[in-house]
Amino acid sequence: MPPLADGFWGKETSTLDWCEENYVVSYYVAEFWNTVSNVIMIFAPFVMVFVGYTEKHEKRFLYSFLALTVVGTGSWFFHMTLKYSMQLMDELPMIWGTSFLVYSLYMMDSKPNEECLPLRNGLIIYSIVVTLVYILVKDPIFHQVAYGLMVASIIIMASRILLTIKCSRKLYLTSLFTYGLGFFLWNVDNVFCSHLRSIRSHPVGQVSGMLFECHAWWHIFAGTGTYLSLLFGVHTRYVFLNENPRVKFLLGCWPYVSIRDDGFKLR
Repeated sequence: MPPLADGFWGKETSTLDWCEENYVVSYYVAEFWNTVSNVIMIFAPFVMVFVGYTEKHEKRFLYSFLALTVVGTGSWFFHMTLKYSMQLMDELPMIWGTSFLVYSLYMMDSKPNEECLPLRNGLIIYSIVVTLVYILVKDPIFHQVAYGLMVASIIIMASRILLTIKCSRKLYLTSLFTYGLGFFLWNVDNVFCSHLRSIRSHPVGQVSGMLFECHAWWHIFAGTGTYLSLLFGVHTRYVFLNENPRVKFLLGCWPYVSIRDDGFKLR
């Protein structure tokens, strides 16, 4: 969909331009709400990076949370500029970052510090192939299918964990529902874009902020769901290792997993 206004970054070069009207809120940000909604993906994972580093969690979990931050940062720059190079910064880290979660879920019942070289190498090869093919074909559908296959594998492995390993079903189902809600809104944004734009053009819609910006809500719910799925992986892993992990809440609202009695404290 072509931009409705010119802005600081000039003509878009990305292969996708989402439903939000361009340069309406800010001259310097192409899709304002689609941009700022990435804040949760950029900063929230640092809670578990800090906790994991101080409590010496397995490194693959630290890398997974850092990867979520990278995805959020890439998505910020993509929606801010609508440039093709920034689009790659958003979409390719989704493939590489999801690989960490796939690997972590597969290794859930492994011995401490055990590695699975065939799976690790296979995921690296898969990510490289998807990266190269996507750069060559520049087809968003290819990326969505490649990413969807990885999400499907995560659901399959998580289902195996639910049936074979002691874990928090509540945490997993919450993550699945939250992500699923985000995916539903992503589709609403794609299918009913003309209706959403019509609502936003109405005087009431003009003051609604991001209420009817469904792609922005996709960022929030999908980012939160991914974060919760990573928490599920950390919690299940340390239940398996008999480390007595606990789900706690920073400032009474944001969940994290700690294997210490005192947990994480702001200093």
